[in-house]
Formats: sequence, C-alpha cells, structure tokens
Amino acid sequence: MKENKGILIRKEQGITLIALVITIIVLLILAGVSIAMLTGENGILTQAQKAKEETEKAQADEENKLDDYENYMNSAAKENIVYKDDEGKIAIIPKGFYIVPGLDNINDGLVISDVENDIQNTGNQFVWVPVPEFSEFKRYDFQNDTEVSSEYVESTGNGIEDLTEAEKMYKSVKENKGFYIGRYEAGKDKTDPTKVVCQKGVDIYNKIPWGQSVIDETGGAVEKARSFNMQNGHVNVTSTLVYGVQWDAIMRWLSKGTEEERGWLVNSKEKGNYSGILNTKTGANDVYQMKHIYDLAGNQSEWTMEIHGTNTVYRGGGQGDQNNNIPCSYRGVDMPNSNYDDLGFRIALYL
Repeated sequence: MKENKGILIRKEQGITLIALVITIIVLLILAGVSIAMLTGENGILTQAQKAKEETEKAQADEENKLDDYENYMNSAAKENIVYKDDEGKIAIIPKGFYIVPGLDNINDGLVISDVENDIQNTGNQFVWVPVPEFSEFKRYDFQNDTEVSSEYVESTGNGIEDLTEAEKMYKSVKENKGFYIGRYEAGKDKTDPTKVVCQKGVDIYNKIPWGQSVIDETGGAVEKARSFNMQNGHVNVTSTLVYGVQWDAIMRWLSKGTEEERGWLVNSKEKGNYSGILNTKTGANDVYQMKHIYDLAGNQSEWTMEIHGTNTVYRGGGQGDQNNNIPCSYRGVDMPNSNYDDLGFRIALYL
C-alpha cells in the first residue's frame, strides 16, 4: 500500500508540472495577444489614442469655428466687411455696424445696426440700397415718367480736399454699388433731444428747417444729418441728408419689386400716414414700410439735398396731405428756413 501511494504521489506531481507548463504557455500566448490587442495598429490603446486625438481635433475645430465667428463679429466693429447673402448679392457692412439677425437678405432689405444682435431695435438702424448698375444712379420723375427738370440740382455740400460732398457720395456709390438709408425718419435721442438718432420708437425730429438758405446750410436738417456719424463715433462712414438721387435710387429699387411696390410709387395712400394726425414716434406703424424702410410715404415730408432755385426740395407726403395724392416719389419745394409739424428729414450714409 505504501508503494502504491508513492506512485500515486509522483503521478500527481507530474500532472501538476505539465499543467503548469501549459498554463504558462497559454498565459504567454494570451499576454502576446493582449499586448497585440493593446498596442498593435488596431489595438485598444492605439484606437483609444486615435479616439482621443480625433476628439481633441474636433474640439479644436469647434473652438476655431467659434473663434472665427467671434473674430468676424469683432472685425465688424473694427473694419468694413464685404458681405454676400445667400443669393450672391453684395453689401458693405461698415465699421461699428452689425447685420440685424433675420434681416440679412439684400433684395428684401438688409438692415444693419450699431448695436450687436439688435432684435430689440435699440440701436441706430440703416437699410442697404443696392445700386448694381451705376448708369441707373440718376434722378428721375417717377410720377410723370420722365427725366427730372434741369432746374433741380444737387447741393455740392461742404466737402473737403479736392472733392465736394456730392462727388464723394457718387464715387462711393459707384465703387461700393450701394449706400445706406435710415430705416426710420430722424428722431431725437431719449437722453439728449438735441442729438439725432435713427431708431424706432423715439420722438420724431420735426419742425426743423433745411438750413438758413441754399448757400447757408447751417441751423437745420443738413447740419443735424452731417453730425450723426461723429456724434455716434462712426468714423468709416459719412452721414448726410439724403440726396435727391439717393431717394430716386430707392424708388427705382422699389419699382423692380412686386406689383404692390411698383404701384406704391404713384399711390401711397395705403402705405403712409395721411390721417392728419402726426405719429409722434418713429416707425409707429409696421404697415407703413417697404424693404424694411419705414414712412417713406406720409407722416413727415423729408428734406433732401436737392435744390430748386432759392428753394430746397422735400420728398414724399406728410400727414397733412390727407386730401392730396402725395406719394413717396413726390418732389416738393419750399423755402429752406420753413418748418412745419409734418416736415422732417432722414439720414443717409455712404462709405
């Protein structure tokens, strides 16, 4: 019995040694496989590293996109931006201005503001008037469908250096293929009523003369319009009273629109306040707009830089014209020192 027990003991030891060797071999194989799985080209660690790198790259790309957007927004405050809308049309966004969200289509009336993301209408807002063909940038009598009489001329303005103000404006429109017009009639700043603004819901700037005379442009709408850009720190644009040719460019732009817009040029009764009751706030009625420009018809007649003899020219009808068909294309003349409840002005910008 003792001998049998000894044999059995030796047999058990032999099996254990073989099992150990096999186990070690299996472990080595598994280790090799594991190492390969971890570190090989398709290994877990390699894939994890790739995933990490791809994640970091995606994050970097996202941050770059955000940086690009931020830089774009910042650059809009630092320099003029060439903007192209979804239809391929071009507008110039001046330094210190931003496109109003949702109002970025040029054909429908692109709107800019000197307040970023100005969906609450708290900033000074302007509408880009495209002039794709400079040959069409000319004055026109839309009521009578004829050229404007040579008796009407544009004031040269108080330009500096070797160009008059009017010449600079024409040059800018030709180079940039457009200009800006106030979205609203000129209004009074809420904190400083002597300061002119182009904002919605402020007191209108009415009962203001054009100036002292056709040769003395001080003391009225001309001077107020010219002071706008400097008072608001906009150094990349020039602000003026709207020129007659600019007003006609707006009319021409509208005449290429819908039938409703074309008809509005000669009959503005449904698109302006001719009630005899003055809207005391700018942009008071959303119905009275075209291409996002308010009150081109009715409410206030608006002084322009156009001159007729010793008189100055205003455009559009006022709220007091309820018994007359005075459409937005209308040309009227009055003494430059005249001032009425329904006589105001509108600012234009050129780059």
